Amino acid sequence: MKKYISYCASVLALAALSACTDDFQPAREGDGEGRLMLKATVNSDVKVVSRAGETNDELASKTTIWISNAGGAVYKYNSFNEVPAAGIKLLSGNYVAEAWAGDSVSASWDARYFKGREEFTIRKGNATQVELVCKIANTLVSVEFQDEVKALLDDISLEVGHDKKTGTRNGSLTFTTETPAGTKGYYMANSRSKELVCTLTGKLASNGQSFTYEQRIPDIKPATEYHLIVKHHDQAEEEFGGAWITIEVDESEVECEDEISITAPPSVRGINFDIAQPVSGTVGDLPRRSLWIASATRLTSVELRGDALSHIAGLNGSDFEIFGMTDDVKTVINNAGINFEYFQHDDSDFTEMKINFETQFLNSLPEGSYSVTVIATDANGRTASAVLKIMPTNAKVLLPEIDQESVDITSRSALLTGTVLRDDAVNYGIQYRVKGTQQWTKVAADGASAISSRAAGDTFTVKLTGLEPATTYEATAYCDGFESADIQEFTTDGEPQLPNAGFEEWSEYSDGAVMPSADPKNYFWDSGNHGSITMKKNVTTQATDIKHSGSSSVKLESQFVGFAGIGKFAAGNLFAGQYLQTNGTDGELGWGRPFKARPTALRCWVKYTPQPVDRVGSNNQSGLSKGDMDQGIIYIALMDDNTNLYNTDASKKPEAEGTYWPVIVRTKSVQLFDRTTENPHIIAYGEKVFTDSDSDMMEVVIPLDYRRTDIKPSYIILVASASKGGDYFTGGPSVMYIDDFELIYDAQ
Repeated sequence: MKKYISYCASVLALAALSACTDDFQPAREGDGEGRLMLKATVNSDVKVVSRAGETNDELASKTTIWISNAGGAVYKYNSFNEVPAAGIKLLSGNYVAEAWAGDSVSASWDARYFKGREEFTIRKGNATQVELVCKIANTLVSVEFQDEVKALLDDISLEVGHDKKTGTRNGSLTFTTETPAGTKGYYMANSRSKELVCTLTGKLASNGQSFTYEQRIPDIKPATEYHLIVKHHDQAEEEFGGAWITIEVDESEVECEDEISITAPPSVRGINFDIAQPVSGTVGDLPRRSLWIASATRLTSVELRGDALSHIAGLNGSDFEIFGMTDDVKTVINNAGINFEYFQHDDSDFTEMKINFETQFLNSLPEGSYSVTVIATDANGRTASAVLKIMPTNAKVLLPEIDQESVDITSRSALLTGTVLRDDAVNYGIQYRVKGTQQWTKVAADGASAISSRAAGDTFTVKLTGLEPATTYEATAYCDGFESADIQEFTTDGEPQLPNAGFEEWSEYSDGAVMPSADPKNYFWDSGNHGSITMKKNVTTQATDIKHSGSSSVKLESQFVGFAGIGKFAAGNLFAGQYLQTNGTDGELGWGRPFKARPTALRCWVKYTPQPVDRVGSNNQSGLSKGDMDQGIIYIALMDDNTNLYNTDASKKPEAEGTYWPVIVRTKSVQLFDRTTENPHIIAYGEKVFTDSDSDMMEVVIPLDYRRTDIKPSYIILVASASKGGDYFTGGPSVMYIDDFELIYDAQ
């Protein structure tokens, strides 16, 4: 089936827009540099998702876009959602737009990857529309077992994967007679992995004799499906074997038919002012304000509503919708001082709207606090909204409403921004107190003593320090002869510690796996014990002989788990999250727990005893070889609010089905945690690699390096392993004891 999944975003190349002037107009000849309208189409064979919003969000979050010229990269967007609908600036010249969508996984049942590239030119004063076609980059494989084969063989399986000797791309998938018809495997090739190895195994139904047959598919191509038909020629059963079994390869180009349009939502922003800040000033002297709406596809509705509109005589309400309003309503709002301009571009669906709130309207409002909410909806049903706050007042200074989610509020400090409303305000600043107390503490703003240092409408900042964590404060603005009665509140961040960080509480899960938790159904920590217990082993256990404090610690003991030489190497490990499912002999894990604080380091006590590496996995990328001394690792990451949906066979572990995790690890397909600086979802990261043997427990402090300061964390990831190559089933019988995890918070 054909499917076109199209992405639409508006990338503006107009100097005037970036300047945010209030008289901005669309690009025209001689005005600015030019305009690029970027539209991408992703051709895929994926099934139609019943809710377009889910498809939109999933694909948009996994699309990386580069815009570059001869000098190199100009812009990079790690997610399609990052492409600003209001546009970006590009100078005249030649460019290349490139896109990568989805997940580049060696072998997967559901992870797809798409690539697209298009050259374009920006010319001064012209609008240029570029369609970026992203074609599937995977090689697809489907399998059909003929009835003759199923009659002769039991326990049939066909493993299809890259040649494991190539090293880089060596994932595999196993098809069986139970695999639903039409199921496709998705493979990513590279310069070293250009062929697929097909290994058929089974047992003769007549005598149970094992059977193996191997066939290779050389020079595999992207955007191509290889349908494998497992056949047996009409020969006697005793002649069943390599000469009489074949895997017929039917090669065909991936085709697509359906269409889903993926667009960035509209954007609503202030022109030449921050819409997050109120329009404040003296009653009767507020400045004109304009909002700009940009949409990658046609706007179908722009609604305005709020208590400020109830002051418009003749409106008979507090809301109106621009496209659906009558001429009479339009006349009323125009006469009141609200008007708009609408721009439709004939060469694309891109639309823009400018809404002007004239001084006539703003200065008709009496002293108080008002709002106008603007809701823009496009033809794909995606919406964006913004709130214009209006605060006419006779005060000299003002502290606007404080955003509790602001990164400027920490556990022990707060950076607050006030506004000077009158030119005669002098000696101004912010005063604060713990909510429920009476005494104010005043903190003056820099330069507040000179009347000429600020003019009406200017802002000032004050940093409050020495605050207490998890405490609610009240704050207000002041100046000589005036103390604002408009009191705002904020609550400092907490400084939480991790539960059961001393590993005193333990229990046993229903499968026999021991867990560092008093309740096996409500826990913070988990381990790979759920996988190793299938071989009657717990690799992570409670230890009472070696500890830092209390009665116990956690012992991570790497070891080969199996019997009669059959099994796998399992690293002793511990992580914040949940062991989701065992897939064959591999684990699927959900990493991360909700966490909103901002520590600066992690402290713990560790005793590590490494041993030489004696087990090396077939997909080893750890950097360790057999005979090398093993290495342990502890790492911590603070993550944003991005999560991934976990879907599995609900009958195996129903509590894991449909859960969301910051990171999902699958050791079978080597889907691991990207800890590099390229991962945009990591806010802060720190790690410690252990190489030496300790005679006793040693204090370890792991500083956190904050890669992002524009957002507060939503999740914490913490992982410890006695063998850092455990993800690749590589390591030796090393042992790590850990006790007393402690998060450190510096005074800010």
